[in-house]
Amino acid sequence: MTMHSILVTSTAAYSGKSGLSLALIATLAARGLDVGYFKPYGAMPVTVDGVLTDQDALYINRTLSRPAPAEVVCPVVRTQALIESALAHRSGDLVGAVGDAFRTCSEGRDVMIIEGPSDPFQASSIGLAGPDLAAMLGARVLLVDRLHGSDLPDAVVCESRRLGTVLGGVIFNWVHESQTDFLTGRVMPYLASRQIPVLGMIPHDTALSSVTVREIVEALSGAVLSADDRLDEPVETFMVGAMGQDKALRFFRRKARKAVITGGDRADVQLAALETNTRCIILTGNLPPSSLVLSRAEELGVPILLVDTDTLTAVEKMERLMGHTRLHDAAKAGRIREMFERSVDVDALMKAFDIVR
Repeated sequence: MTMHSILVTSTAAYSGKSGLSLALIATLAARGLDVGYFKPYGAMPVTVDGVLTDQDALYINRTLSRPAPAEVVCPVVRTQALIESALAHRSGDLVGAVGDAFRTCSEGRDVMIIEGPSDPFQASSIGLAGPDLAAMLGARVLLVDRLHGSDLPDAVVCESRRLGTVLGGVIFNWVHESQTDFLTGRVMPYLASRQIPVLGMIPHDTALSSVTVREIVEALSGAVLSADDRLDEPVETFMVGAMGQDKALRFFRRKARKAVITGGDRADVQLAALETNTRCIILTGNLPPSSLVLSRAEELGVPILLVDTDTLTAVEKMERLMGHTRLHDAAKAGRIREMFERSVDVDALMKAFDIVR
């Protein structure tokens, strides 16, 4: 059997590419195929047993029935040292390193799932962007997209033009219920008219994007000032409070199970947040709350987190945290696979990528 390679790329960061790769591996393996995994370029560095690799790549590789050596599963990892060496033209033969590592990972496999960069531009400076990898590794592309609202599928069409016949199909991920009719009735027929096959539409699941208050504390390096027995509560979204108390109360009532980010000096906003379904309050600027706020939070069992960053930085960190599904959670990994198998036409996908059982 000839080995086939699927390069999973996305139109933008935080599209669910890693989770989809994990689900695809498990689904194809369940059909009797020997599936390997490879991530040429990683952006979440972690060192394990002296080996620098990518956090998600390390986990996904360990789920394989026949894991690849840790040192080859993600041969290029973005660190400040790599950035500096690349800008000084001293990064060495990264393309050659990727090719050598891929040959090791793919040995004896029926199918290789290659997880590409986070967006169409990442790693372009070092020759490891999506189209570069597809040509180098002989792979066809499975494109993941998150359509925002009822909009034109511009990113998908743009990538289709760039990839040409290398594009094997598209999966829309994290689709909200309000988008379903628009996608199925308008967008998918339009893409079909342009010979862009849509292989699936995976619904949004708040349980997959949720994080615990404890994970927020770790990500923001925060200090817990109240209700430290409630750190395992799930947080499904976050809001930023920068308005008056009356408007804040109406604003915060729109969402439940949320974190609220606001300035440490905004007691009015903090008290308004505590009157709604709030899982934690993040105070920026390293400004502690008033005793009134602190006692009310303790009474209601709402953790107050104090961070030394400004509000914009805290928001950016929360976006990264909540936009990245934690694959290490077995329940979430199982849920991702379940939704993938229910929402993606796996037979059509296998046909599109010339994979036979």
